[in-house]
Amino acid sequence: MRTRTLMAATAIAAATLVGSPAFAEDFKIGYSVFWGTNPFLVTMVNGAKKAAEEWKDKGVNVDLIVTNGGDDDKAKQVSDLEDLYASGVDGVLIFPGDSVMVAEPIKNIYNAEELPVVITDIGVRSGEYISLIITDNLKGGEQAADYMATLLPAGAKVATLDHAPTNDNGQTRQKGFEDRMKELGFDVLPEQPVPVLTLDAGRQSTEDLLVSEPEVQGLFAFNQLVLQGAYQALEQADRTEDVHLVGFDLDPVSFEMVKDGKFDGLVVQDPYRMGYDGMNIILTNLTGGEVEKFIGLGTKLLTPDNTDEFANDPQVTGK
Repeated sequence: MRTRTLMAATAIAAATLVGSPAFAEDFKIGYSVFWGTNPFLVTMVNGAKKAAEEWKDKGVNVDLIVTNGGDDDKAKQVSDLEDLYASGVDGVLIFPGDSVMVAEPIKNIYNAEELPVVITDIGVRSGEYISLIITDNLKGGEQAADYMATLLPAGAKVATLDHAPTNDNGQTRQKGFEDRMKELGFDVLPEQPVPVLTLDAGRQSTEDLLVSEPEVQGLFAFNQLVLQGAYQALEQADRTEDVHLVGFDLDPVSFEMVKDGKFDGLVVQDPYRMGYDGMNIILTNLTGGEVEKFIGLGTKLLTPDNTDEFANDPQVTGK
């Protein structure tokens, strides 16, 4: 079992109080992300890097190791977490690609060795962590539904493009959206499966839905890439004027699609703060401080009417 002494934490705290560090502590921190090339995840990791830089003023040096679980290979993230442990990390931040699979190395390795784990978004269904930082996905789904309702005639048919049956955040967004749409009197169709998290899969699934449910007028997706695929299907079917698209998350392409009116709206999260807060929490824990078990974050709604407010979002600019 690898442990840190109280002496190190006390020295850092004392140095911080007098304003200049007299003691330097080095930590190796892993950040395991799934689909790490996505602007959402790039922004999240950038937040963690910024926090690590700020800890240098407290005499804490961070060796941050970032791993990218394969874009559509959830099993790779499990091996990434095993590799991070083997490299000697003192703790790990995790953006889980799968709420079930990622729980296994958390329980069997990190919990067993009493190494701190911070979950930044999505959540896991078992295993212990010192903190969970996550968007209020239920309210985000409800927000998407409330907005969708303003775009459709009463009683219109709507459907969710579901690509995340074992991702807790996606299922919570779906529940928020579908339950609210039902409350508002809309006809909520069964979820349309999207087998993998790709643009092509989103396009193919939407094509299938347009055949099986030609009267559908609103589509909701947990992820902007799936929504991009849905738009391609609507464009090919000449249905872009009568089927409305609302989704979650942001990237440069999706931002332009909202500006151009191709997407009706996107629910936008704050991944920078997730990574920033996550790094602060794990370092606070490692240096003997108390941390919050749960941090809930809100969402904003991007529409064609307010794109100027989002033009400088890190998920759009890449900074």
